[in-house]
Amino acid sequence: MPTCSSSAPSLVPDMETALPDGPRGQFLAAALTLTVLVALWFGLAAPLIDWYHDGAEDLAQRRALLVRMQQTAETLPMLEHQSADAHPAPTALLAGATDALAAAAMQNAVQGMATTAGVELTSMETLPAEKTGAYRRIGLRVSLAAPWPVLIGLLRTAGHAQPQMLIDDLQLRSAPMQERSAAGPVSASFTLLAFRAAPAGGKP
Repeated sequence: MPTCSSSAPSLVPDMETALPDGPRGQFLAAALTLTVLVALWFGLAAPLIDWYHDGAEDLAQRRALLVRMQQTAETLPMLEHQSADAHPAPTALLAGATDALAAAAMQNAVQGMATTAGVELTSMETLPAEKTGAYRRIGLRVSLAAPWPVLIGLLRTAGHAQPQMLIDDLQLRSAPMQERSAAGPVSASFTLLAFRAAPAGGKP
């Protein structure tokens, strides 16, 4: 029976690879270790650190926003109070439980405006009140004579009065051209309209 000679070459390849030793081997080992550490740093540690910093910055911004919102909420009542003092709500409607009382209050307001402007009213007539939706319309027909600048000032004051008044049917009459002067009086008549809330029962 034939036997295999011990000197025959092996059919299985040698898989072992000899690593260099000495300084060269130490250098290679250090390089491999450094490569692994760098790979771990860029692949794991650096993203975690960036995520931590991003989260910390976002948290700081949220805390700063919360502080500003709390400060704004604390100052809001004071700001509302200052706004109310600086801009009081206008009185839109006439006071008075009846048309007669509302007309009397309106007459007093118009007479006060005329006195402040230095104008003497020629006449002031109360017009019949009319129902307009949920309101009662009160009207006064006013006649006067005053210099043009004074008349314009009075009309402007009436337009911004409280309660609010509307100017209607304005008629002007002045002296002839040859007799007219800047201080000469202009005769005017116009209607002032204001409103009061209509009573629930429908009675004036």
